[in-house]
Amino acid sequence: MLVELNIKDFAIIDSLAIGFGPGLNIFTGETGAGKSIIMDALSLILGDRASNEIIREGKDEAQVEALFDVSASRAKGLDSVLSEAGINSSDELVIKRVVQRAGRNRIYINGALATLVTLTEIGRRLIDIYGQSEHQSLTRPEEHMELLDSFGSLGAMRSHMANAYKEYAAARKELDSLLQDSKSAADKRDLLAYQLKELSDAALKPGEEEALKKDRERLQNAGKLGAVTEDAERAIYSDSGSITEKLGSISKALKDLSAIDPVLAGAAKSIEECLVSLEDTGAFLRDYSSSIEADPEALEAASDRLDLIGRLKKKHGATLEELIAKKEALETELRLLDNIEFRAAEVEARVKSLKGKAEEAAVHLSEARKTAASELESLIESELTTLGMKGVVFEATIDADAGHDGGPRLTEKGFDRVSFFIATNKGEGLKPLARIASGGELSRIMLAMKSVMATGKVSTLIFDEIDTGVSGSIAQVVGLKLKEVSKGSQVLCITHLPQVAAFADRHFVVSKKTANGRTVTTVAEAAGDERVNEISGMLGGLKVTDTTRKHAAELIEAAVGLSNKRKAPAKRPGAAEGKG
Repeated sequence: MLVELNIKDFAIIDSLAIGFGPGLNIFTGETGAGKSIIMDALSLILGDRASNEIIREGKDEAQVEALFDVSASRAKGLDSVLSEAGINSSDELVIKRVVQRAGRNRIYINGALATLVTLTEIGRRLIDIYGQSEHQSLTRPEEHMELLDSFGSLGAMRSHMANAYKEYAAARKELDSLLQDSKSAADKRDLLAYQLKELSDAALKPGEEEALKKDRERLQNAGKLGAVTEDAERAIYSDSGSITEKLGSISKALKDLSAIDPVLAGAAKSIEECLVSLEDTGAFLRDYSSSIEADPEALEAASDRLDLIGRLKKKHGATLEELIAKKEALETELRLLDNIEFRAAEVEARVKSLKGKAEEAAVHLSEARKTAASELESLIESELTTLGMKGVVFEATIDADAGHDGGPRLTEKGFDRVSFFIATNKGEGLKPLARIASGGELSRIMLAMKSVMATGKVSTLIFDEIDTGVSGSIAQVVGLKLKEVSKGSQVLCITHLPQVAAFADRHFVVSKKTANGRTVTTVAEAAGDERVNEISGMLGGLKVTDTTRKHAAELIEAAVGLSNKRKAPAKRPGAAEGKG
């Protein structure tokens, strides 16, 4: 419930503090006094986007602050929203909007900075505003399904339907992609198979290229390698007067002399060790030179292999290692292509299963909508009868558009297309709500719709001049209906009709005056004689007489009598599953 609203430097409002109560809170006042500005301020509190044009001329910022008693709303999802936003919750909620001319706008919820998304989520759990613009939404067929589903408390079924459709649509998209791939798979498979065969036949090995280059260079220089190593071996060992022969003589001489001078023993030993090493080297060179020989066939094979590797590298623009990796990738891709038909069949079966589940959810949702539509039709007709529209016929039709397969078109909202039709006069055919010419009739339909659908949804309802186009006894019925609705929810209402104002539990008079050369809006609660005088003015225009005062007092007395005879509207089963 809205407890208090404080507005500062907002349009032509200098500073206002309004205290509200339960029941029916009525605002009256001359056109242009500022009633709509108060509604704009409340809309800002509930999440409307801010513009610095609302700031009072000569001021740097505008402020709007509202205090709510949310003890009845906390169990309807409000606590979870506050918790997710990191905001402490209690039975009181304070929302503050600050709009600065410099463009820095801030939102505070229970003193903590908050986002517009959070504010909007909280706002829709606190208040519903029904203004004249709401009449237009009532005439838009695309809104009718939302209204019916809200009335029927079908939120959980809608979520289940949306999830089932989402899974089906994702699988359908995957299948379409697979089928599209299969059309080009044959040509692609031939190309990939050719590339794979080419690389498989090449049988490339890691590090192979460098090894081949070394082999080719050795084979190209076989003659030189053989000749040089043979000459070296002969010089070291085989020839007469070879190095080993000379070192052998020197070693023997030094060994003999070491008997005379032991100092030479070390030198003799060193030469002997060198001799052993040289003999080993000579043996190696002898074996090497005898093994090395020209091999034109091996040289040609190495060269051809290197040429093949070079061509493949150039063709694919890759290194040897990348070619080996590409072969593995081609094998994987070919396996996937060969698997497309199998995968398509598998996904197609999944699509069929998921579509069946989505269609089953859609059928259940349609059945629930038909049940809700029947109940809504009966309740709306009953409400409109009490609002002076006897014999009215209201119908909520549920149709389906045809899909590509000839059956009903399936969407995330199910099969259905919901439209509201009405016949306001006996004997007339049903017409879409958009074709109702009378603003008064449309206003009463709106009030009937909202009184039926509001029960248990939010704690506060705001009607902004919803009585437009009605007068006389029907205006009194509208006032009574608002009074009845206010017994289940707090109601704020702007009205120009004295018959409606007479039903107020609290009556606020909005006026404007000039102070210090500036126009300002003021709001004062009218009670007793002040209230009688206000309603007298609404009845009699500029001149208030004893007759109009008497008439005003009688209106108030009659409103009290009618209110005491009528009970609050009963709650529908399941109606508490709404917004919260």
